[in-house]
Amino acid sequence: MDNSLKNTKVSLYFYFLILATTFFSRKAFIDILGIELLGLNTAITNLLAFLNLTELGIGTAVSFALYKPLFDHDKKSIQEIISVQGWLYKNIALLITAIGIILMLLFPFILKKLDLPIWYAYATFITFLFSSLLGYFVNYKQIILSADQKQYKLTLITKGLMLLKLAGQIGVLYLSPWGYHAWLAIEVAFSILTTLALEWVVYRNYPWIKTSFKLGKDTYKKHSTILSKTKQLFFHRMSGFILNQTSPLIIYAYTTLTLVAIYGNYMLIVSGIISLLTSVFSGIIPGIGNLIAEGNKDSVRRVFREYFACRMLAAAAVSYCLWISGNAFVSLWVGKDYILNDFAFSLIVIITFLNITRVCDDFLMAYGLFKDIWAPIAEAITNLGLSILLGYFFSLRGILSGVLISLVLFLLIWKPYFLHRHGLGIPVIGYYIRYMGYILSFATSAWATCTLLGRINPDAVFSWQDWILLSAQHLIIFTSISYLILFAWDKGIRYFSNRIVKRIKRI
Repeated sequence: MDNSLKNTKVSLYFYFLILATTFFSRKAFIDILGIELLGLNTAITNLLAFLNLTELGIGTAVSFALYKPLFDHDKKSIQEIISVQGWLYKNIALLITAIGIILMLLFPFILKKLDLPIWYAYATFITFLFSSLLGYFVNYKQIILSADQKQYKLTLITKGLMLLKLAGQIGVLYLSPWGYHAWLAIEVAFSILTTLALEWVVYRNYPWIKTSFKLGKDTYKKHSTILSKTKQLFFHRMSGFILNQTSPLIIYAYTTLTLVAIYGNYMLIVSGIISLLTSVFSGIIPGIGNLIAEGNKDSVRRVFREYFACRMLAAAAVSYCLWISGNAFVSLWVGKDYILNDFAFSLIVIITFLNITRVCDDFLMAYGLFKDIWAPIAEAITNLGLSILLGYFFSLRGILSGVLISLVLFLLIWKPYFLHRHGLGIPVIGYYIRYMGYILSFATSAWATCTLLGRINPDAVFSWQDWILLSAQHLIIFTSISYLILFAWDKGIRYFSNRIVKRIKRI
């Protein structure tokens, strides 16, 4: 069994468990601590994500820089590159600490609409900031596991401990008299435990790695590609932050923490789906990097087409199920009072589909193509500007529309062109045609499935068993119809099918 398959199997196993446990945890949070504290928790998380922008994309640049020395078994260069990362991360951690202190001084102004005691905001922020700083000061060496296609070992540690953490937090919320205090204490304890466990797994797999901040400072000029790629990646990270993290802050500016929490419920579902699929496909990225390092362009193009088809089918299946049964899930989970209107919900589904189909992003990362810094700047301006403007007139619907417009312009149009022009070296028109073919195929499948089964009505679903049965029926029929349609006309899905058949025969 190769490492890519191990990455996929371990990720699937843990993400299903964590996803289910996270929903229970959020339900317990709402029941015991209230929807407004949940909204505060979401807002603090987004502020911390803003601080983490100072990471600048160093991790991605280091991962790219490690592909070649790992392929060549160059231990000296590997130690130097990881030491450079450690030295840079130490400086970033100090900067984050300073900015965090300034932000906390501004909390009375930033959170002036907060009806809770202000200590909740400080305690939450300090807890999450502490967890984040551990990653910069200590856990930076784990990057070698990802670059070396051993992501499954990271998953076993991080997700296994996360599962225990969530279970513990649910327990203290329902059973402990200390409530949120105990919830935060468990967050801190497991951050420390995860740090120690990651250090152990890196040492066990690479006992020869001896890194230091001094070595990183002395050799960073030798590995100048890290800094050059980091400068380019900063703009891409900024755009990603604005796309994924500013919406709750804009919603809070125009509405209330309650709507932030309701939106956050849907984002938890969406992020769970995206994280699951991302973890499944993440093990492929280092393999793509190694394939590119070998210089076999025909193989890279074939893998791209296969990966494109596979990911589009997966995105369509989960997005369709989200659209057909998402509101019923929210109704069963936290109650009908927390359901969004159909238009806003449909925008979330479309945005989710587009974010799952980020095939070009994965190949751009493997190629190290980040030089189009104008694109993320334009995307960030478009996204933020339209979200603020349309949000002023149309509230949540306007904010989501701004996000969608920016995705269409840059994710669907620009990035495929940039990848095909500077990476794959083939005309992009074939990509656009296939994309439209996929959309028409999935629309046909959705129409056929809804005609056969009808849409799931949140008011008609009385139990979890009903929801699971109806959702499974829709998923199986939609996926089957979509697969048959794609198999009839798309080589990518046939390549993928042949790969699966060969793997089964070997087993």
